[in-house]
Amino acid sequence: MMANPMSETPGAAPPQGRADPFFYGWFVVAILFVVSIIDGGFTYIFSAFLKPLSEEFGWTRAQTSGGFSLYLLAAGTLLPVWGWLADRVGARLVFLLSALIDGIALVLLSYVQSLLAFYCLYFLLGVGLAGIAPTTIGKIVSEWFVAKRGRAMGMALVGAGMGGLVLVPIAGFLIEEFTWRMAYRSLAGLSLGVMFPLVLFFLTDTPQQKGLLPLGHGGQVEPDEPALVPASEHAWTLGAALRTPTFWLLSLALCCGIGAAMSFNAHQVALLQDAGFSLELASSIAGISLGMSMGGRFTVGWISEYRLNPHTLLAVCLVVQALGLGLLLFMPSLGSWVLLLVVPLFGLGFGGLVVLWPLTLGHNFGLNAFGTIGGVMGTVAVSVTGALGPVVLGAIYDTTGSYDWALVVCIGAFVIGAGLAKLTPVPRPPE
Repeated sequence: MMANPMSETPGAAPPQGRADPFFYGWFVVAILFVVSIIDGGFTYIFSAFLKPLSEEFGWTRAQTSGGFSLYLLAAGTLLPVWGWLADRVGARLVFLLSALIDGIALVLLSYVQSLLAFYCLYFLLGVGLAGIAPTTIGKIVSEWFVAKRGRAMGMALVGAGMGGLVLVPIAGFLIEEFTWRMAYRSLAGLSLGVMFPLVLFFLTDTPQQKGLLPLGHGGQVEPDEPALVPASEHAWTLGAALRTPTFWLLSLALCCGIGAAMSFNAHQVALLQDAGFSLELASSIAGISLGMSMGGRFTVGWISEYRLNPHTLLAVCLVVQALGLGLLLFMPSLGSWVLLLVVPLFGLGFGGLVVLWPLTLGHNFGLNAFGTIGGVMGTVAVSVTGALGPVVLGAIYDTTGSYDWALVVCIGAFVIGAGLAKLTPVPRPPE
């Protein structure tokens, strides 16, 4: 079992404060930023491959989207396993295993010749990427930070938006200039050549392993810093969390939000191509949308440090995404300029949704079983609508020849999720 960040260890340095010009935890956040770039990039690149793969092999969009659905199914199912492992041996080992699995899966994807092989390898990719979820990244951030936890969480997870901003357009460029097979091989190099050595040589799970204490331990907070909403440090277990309405309402809210957002992301490039944009331009627009999520992640993370209800913040983020997709329905009549509103609304709302996942988890259930509870919550959120959503949207397109009704489904899911988030109470401490 990993050391509780709130417990002191013999020989530990005094609490960090103004006297220390640099806190090593910020270097840890920088590493997690790079890790989340790869996590976000590998998740969002599917959108760039959807139309080229369906056209080359003659698969329908529902069939092709099935690969991404299996990816989300694997990721959601394995989240509790990776979370349990992170609680016991540390997230560093989880990240190393994830990098190896993802690199192998991406290399093998470049040799795909059949739909079955495509499905199997995307499932394997989901197995690996489940270990780089916001919950495992959030686990390390929560160990290192008591003060400034919200902004540290936002900075670490903002990398996923950077991954979408950079890797989706790069994937589109590589597909158009070379082949989709070369694009998969290039992405494998990021996992094996960048993430694996970075984590192996530089990442540390807890400040105690460095002879330090978490930033803000014992109330050592800078005078001008807003007070952090204190996470419950009661001995929450998975069983205790499952007996609260908070867990289920929050899981269903995330289920609606994450499922709708990931389903839209899977089809976003194809939707823009159908509207007349080239693959490179459509990939760039999708990348900018995901890049806007960086602002949402950092801003919402920073705002969460003030004594605001994180459940209300989650509801607001879901409504903002619904507004963005609602405007997208009017693009045929209003023109392409409407993307100037759609992109920031969806991107900012999505970024806030991602960072609030681990923040609401820590706020409600503390750190004692952070990875395990977050993993099970992710299974509910990702495996249900996350796995079904991309196929459903693809089937709607195959049936109607348009994404209009698919957008309506996503908007409805966001609105329902916002209502559930607003109704979620803070749980009573376990006895």
